[in-house]
This record gives sequence, C-alpha cells and structure tokens, in this order.
Amino acid sequence: MAVSAVVQSVFNTILEQLAEEVGALLGTTVDLTDHRMDVLNKEELFAINRGRSVLSTMVISGDHTGDAFIISDLKDSVILGGTLIMLPKDQIEENCKMRTFEGEAADAYGEVANIIAGVYTSVFLDMYPENMHFKRTTVDDFIPTQLDPQADQPFPPGEYFHTSCAITLDEYEMHRLEVIVPAQLLGLGSQPAEPQAAPEPEPETEQEKPQATAEPEEQPTDADEEVDEPAVEEPAEEVKYVDCPTADRALKASLTQCAEEVGSMLGLELELENLTTRYVSKEEYFSRPGKKAIAAEMLVTGDSEGTGYFITELKDAIYFGGTMIMLPEEEIENHTKSGELGEDLEDAFGEVANIISGGLVQNFDEMYPRKFHLKKGALHLFTPTKVKVEDPEPFPDDEYYQVSATLNCEERDLGELCFLCPISVLHLAPRPAPTGGWGEPEQAAQPEKKATAAPAAATEPAEKAKPAAAPEEKPAAIVIVGDDDAQKNFFASSLTAAEPAILQFSTGDNFSEARQFSVLGAFLIMNNVDEQSFAHMIKVRSEIPAQKPLIVAGPQWTRSDVIKAVRYGANDILLTPATEDEIREKVETNLKTSCQ
Repeated sequence: MAVSAVVQSVFNTILEQLAEEVGALLGTTVDLTDHRMDVLNKEELFAINRGRSVLSTMVISGDHTGDAFIISDLKDSVILGGTLIMLPKDQIEENCKMRTFEGEAADAYGEVANIIAGVYTSVFLDMYPENMHFKRTTVDDFIPTQLDPQADQPFPPGEYFHTSCAITLDEYEMHRLEVIVPAQLLGLGSQPAEPQAAPEPEPETEQEKPQATAEPEEQPTDADEEVDEPAVEEPAEEVKYVDCPTADRALKASLTQCAEEVGSMLGLELELENLTTRYVSKEEYFSRPGKKAIAAEMLVTGDSEGTGYFITELKDAIYFGGTMIMLPEEEIENHTKSGELGEDLEDAFGEVANIISGGLVQNFDEMYPRKFHLKKGALHLFTPTKVKVEDPEPFPDDEYYQVSATLNCEERDLGELCFLCPISVLHLAPRPAPTGGWGEPEQAAQPEKKATAAPAAATEPAEKAKPAAAPEEKPAAIVIVGDDDAQKNFFASSLTAAEPAILQFSTGDNFSEARQFSVLGAFLIMNNVDEQSFAHMIKVRSEIPAQKPLIVAGPQWTRSDVIKAVRYGANDILLTPATEDEIREKVETNLKTSCQ
C-alpha cells in the first residue's frame, strides 16, 4: 500500500535525527541506512524473519491516541544498552551470548528507547499536520515464533505502518531496527482515522415543534403584477492580460539578478539551475512536503496592489544571514541544527530580502508592461507539512504564478528559491484548462455559460438526454527514463514478466506518448549522481502523477545525495549496477506489481 509523501518526509527526517541523537547518547557514530516503509497487517509483520527480540511500547497522545512499538533484536538491544553504560566489549559480547535481558541491561536499553520516543515526538510536532506525542513505557523481550498473529498480544491484529532500517555501530554486526505505528493514526490503511464530527442535533418531536399560526394567503391583484422585461446585456469590457512569455522573461531575469546580487553581497558564487515558471495554487504548492522554510512578503503597488512571497529554506536563510553578519561557521551550524533564526539572523536575512526586492523592481521596471513596485514586508516561518490550505499563513489560498530554481554554490549544499505572486497582481490570464499529466485524462476547456441562458437539456424530454460517455480505461505502464540505451534495455528486460507495458524515454524526450497510459511509476537511470541528473529528476517527477513512485538508480550514492534525491521527489534509491532481482524487488515494493 502506498505511503503518503508527508509520512515519508516525516520518517526520513526521524531517521536523520535518530542517527545523530543515538550517536551522541552512545558517544560513537551510528549509521542508519536502507530505510524501508510500508503498510502491513499483523500476520505480515510476524511473517518477517527475526529471532528473539525486544518490544518497547510508545504510548501516543495528542490529536490521536494509541500505541506504537519499537522492535529490536535482543542481541542488538544488549549491545546498545551496554555501549551506553560503557561496558567493555568482551563483557558486551558475553552478555550477548547469555541472551539475558533484565536488570541493568534492560534499563540501559530503555534509555535508548527513550531517545527514540523523544525524536519521534520532536519531529512529529515540528513536521506532522496533527500533534502527536510519543512516550516510552514498557520494555519486554519476546520470541516471535511463539506468538499467535490472531491474538491481542503483544499488540492487536490490524493494519500498521512499518518502518525499518539497518544499524551500523562500530564493528558490531546488527539486525534491523523496526518501528510500527497503527496505520489509521497516520491516515493510511483501508480505514484511516478521521477527526470526530460534532454530534448532530436530535430531531424535534411533534410536541416540541412550534405551532405555526395560519395566515390567509394574499391574492395578487392586477396592480401588483409586473411584466418581466428582458434584461439588456451590456458588452463586457475586454480585459487585457499580460502574456505568459513576457511574464516568464521578467520573472526569470529577476530571479537570476537576485542570485547574482545576493552572491556579490555575501562574497559567494551563486548559480541558478532548473529555472522554471508555472501556475500554482496553494494546495498544489504544498502537495509535496519540503523542509522548514521562510516566506518574505513582497508588498506590491503600482497598477495593482497585493502581496507576493519570496520563499527559501530556513537553513539557507540562516546561512545567508549568518554569512552577512560574519558569524563563525560553527555558530551557523548550531543555528541550522536548532532551526532557530534568532533576532540578529532575522534582521540580517531581512537585508537579503531587501536586496531581492530591489532586483525584482529593477527588472520589472525594464521588462514588464505594467507598473510593478515591491517593498519587503514581514517574514513568516513555516513547516510545509503542517500548513493547511485554509489558513492565511504563510500566504493565503489563491491562484499564483511561480518562478523557482535550485541554488548551486560550491561552498554549501543549498535548496530552492522561489517567488510567488497572485496572477491578478501580475495581470495574467486565468490558468489554461489542464491537459493532463502522465496517466491522467485530458480535459477540454468548457465554455462559460451566460447566466440568462437556459440549459439546452431543459427544452428536451428527459428520456432524450444522453449521459456523458465514460472515459476509456488506459492500459497500465512503467516508464524508464535514461540516456544509456544498454541500461534501459536491461531494466526493461528485467521487468518483461510484469503485466504493465514498459515505456522507454531519454531525458530530453517529450513524454506525450506516456499520456496514453496509466503510469504506475517510473525509473530514472543516472549515469552520474550530479546536478544535471538532479535536474532531470525534477523534470521526471513533475511529469509523474503526484502519488506515483519515482525510483532513482545511479552509482556511488553519498548520504547527502540520498537526502537531496528524496527532497526532489524520489521515493526509493537503487545502486547501480543492479541485478534483475534488485530491480524487480523495487518494482514489487513501490509499485505493488508482481514481476513473477
């Protein structure tokens, strides 16, 4: 079952913080890799091969209540607890052989489980749309093969979100660390949790209903009757819109100049990549989760009045502001980790926003056919996964035109810059009718009906009205994108046993052919994991229906590359060269399609 993008983002962030927090607690380096997420029932959970294990309960409170569970191998729990209390390595190994889990060993591991619960609470409060707190309670060992999947112990049957990762700690060979959360609490599974509805008022009884006093009906007189005269329609004044190519040129030139001026002010070489423009609603903007960000209001005056928004990731705002006031690198890193901008950094980033507003004004003065002046307004800090469309912050629900690009800097790994402005302020025409993306039906624009016109069907007998034809069901397909024909053919041959069709494209191709299919997901095969490949990833991600997975294959992945790929929309990573079995496993895990 597919896992939502918000849940994926939250649990990927948890994994990053767990590695840091547990490593700091143990005083050593802890690597958590090979992250897997899925929705499983209890029978499927206990079909996973595991030896004697430890089950730690985390009680959930807040907007939802329930129990989550940490499952770790007993030997791994002994290692983690022994490392925490600084037992000698030979003593830890002796305890592992004895396989006893009580007393000091259980208490020590309980502290590790406390840290895990604390990280879960911190990330959920920071990123999840609803408030959920996790508190570790019991810690017990159990033998999985002795448990009945249909019994209520150690947890009742049902659907659970299952997340697991491999642990590396010093020289120890360890098993996977697992956490399970009731799926419905995360809006997953066949019966996601819903907010409780307010009780409906009870219907009034006949005795409770007020008795209406009958009054004689007034009969209309001839003098009261008026003859309806046909309304005279005045011709609507034609609205002159700015065409999109003109807006694109001004917006792209503005963002490019902003990057140049900010780089010059800070002494950095900043370049923009994947510079794009598009119509976007607030709901569409927040449909894919992102990192904590800051929106600087750009107050617009001139031929129109309104507010645009310059948005950058918080970590980049901290870096820009810290560099401007010459904070030491270590202090900038501390602010980045804590996620706190602080008064001094906020003022410094405000100056950066002033530079940006100046760059926008200059280009619009020279290139835009309407008067368009900007002045920096307030700053709004927000977490994308917690924003609700109906809330007025960080910007109201409206139709916007967006220019965005990824920032490239040799000094640091930076994120995306974007400027949003209401289309009414830019004098742009309403968004054209959608033509559909991969696997989505094309929709023709419907002409507007005049208010005085009667529906054509109303003049015909009901039996003559024809129902709209149902759209034809499209055949399913898996898309493979890459520039190495040999690799594409190998991936395709690995999937020939799968039921869907296999479509192959190069990165520079037009993907219109894929619109004839219902796309289940896509592979992007990278020759190198570099900025050009990430730009291709953004393009492919934008073409795939939002809920369909993108699997990115490439060589020599680093941890920062993986994090960046997930941020740009990858659902899973595959190390190349890959075997047929590895390719098929990715398809079966992410696309839920059998390759057997």
